[in-house]
Amino acid sequence: MRCLLVTTAICALLGASAAPAQAAEQDRLNAYRVATGSVGAMVTTRDGDAVAGWGSGRTAVLTGVAPDEHTRFRVGSQTKMFVATVLLQLVDEGRLDLDAPIEQVLPGVVRGPGIDPNAITVRHLLEHRSGIPDYLGFVGGDYLQTAVLLLNPTWQITPPTPQRLVDEGTGKGAQFAPGQGGAYSNTGYTVLGMLVEKLTGQDLRTAIKERVLDRVGMPSTFLPAPGQKALPAPASHGYLSVGGMAFADVTGYEPTVWGAAGGLVSTGEDLTAFLNALFSGELVSPTLLAQMRDVAPGPGLPNYGLGLQRYSTDCGQVWGHSGQIAGYTTLTVGDGERAVSIAINNTPVVADSAAASQAQRDLVNHALCG
Repeated sequence: MRCLLVTTAICALLGASAAPAQAAEQDRLNAYRVATGSVGAMVTTRDGDAVAGWGSGRTAVLTGVAPDEHTRFRVGSQTKMFVATVLLQLVDEGRLDLDAPIEQVLPGVVRGPGIDPNAITVRHLLEHRSGIPDYLGFVGGDYLQTAVLLLNPTWQITPPTPQRLVDEGTGKGAQFAPGQGGAYSNTGYTVLGMLVEKLTGQDLRTAIKERVLDRVGMPSTFLPAPGQKALPAPASHGYLSVGGMAFADVTGYEPTVWGAAGGLVSTGEDLTAFLNALFSGELVSPTLLAQMRDVAPGPGLPNYGLGLQRYSTDCGQVWGHSGQIAGYTTLTVGDGERAVSIAINNTPVVADSAAASQAQRDLVNHALCG
């Protein structure tokens, strides 16, 4: 553990009594890494301004070091929290109505068999209740579609535009009438990223940086530009693995394939700072923050609000978001005072999922309920 925002003397005094707790946290993290078959794992805890980080394993198979709270990684769908935050800021500014049809505020973008863009609202998109299929096919189980997109060599040379990604999803036709079901859709958040750009007149990278990252103080976080494949040091490589054996390094994957739905790069220290800032009211109004955490009624996604997921712990409900992207599996959750961010540099193709889920729950419970 590293001591931040406390004096060296105090840190030394706390060291002896904290040692057993640190060892127990290290054991939990080791168990999570082993269960997921990952090369490396990291956990960052935040209690107010006090931050601590642990690492297990390495950031790379042969040349890496132990990861920590400063190690950059691709956060995957945690990006959706940031897109939602910017959009809700625009609502606070009177520049957007959550219940406006997407065709009204972003005409001509959403088209597909059985899809009515005049019936799909911004709120539907934020809640994954638009009926627009996921262009990556992750949740629907269309693994052929996923493989075709992820292994598309053309996109590694000529990055896809957001409209191309939207067309991949809308071309499958509507899954259900807007508001009448729930299905996770990366396509919907790609549309929302395009809406941010139209309303702000900025690219999404700049809007997130100026409206969130700079305000919170997140110097290690960024949304990559098209073709910006490298992660600046210190960073963790990302791998695909089978049964705990890494067989492909996918760190340098084209980031625009994920875009507004999952392209952000960050650290545990930055992500926990973001959650605390969001929940303390620094980024959106109390009214809209309450709506972010208000789970929509109806079938499909019982624990999803406006860009936030609800999780249950041993000490109550917390909020945040998970993420999975080629080479990385992540989670950041918090209760407003405390937050925890967990990441592994691995997408497990075959792993002990029950043991991995239990190990992740242990880490969260210890950080937020201990």
